[in-house]
Amino acid sequence: MLNMRIDLPRVHMAGSDAHHKAHLEVGQHGFALFLAPDAEAPVLDIDGTLEQLDGVVRELQGALAARRIESRVR
Repeated sequence: MLNMRIDLPRVHMAGSDAHHKAHLEVGQHGFALFLAPDAEAPVLDIDGTLEQLDGVVRELQGALAARRIESRVR
């Protein structure tokens, strides 16, 4: 199975003002964060079972939904 690539908006590392054209790759073992389109290696790997990674995605979706609701109330 080939990795799937997801481009990310405005990524920067804590303590730095530099912004990166980063992306996530979703592969057989999890998620990997790359800080450049041509980076050979990720700066962060998140490994897990499909069930664990699905749980992470569901929690992210829930957090974003809560932010949407909060922004409408204000």
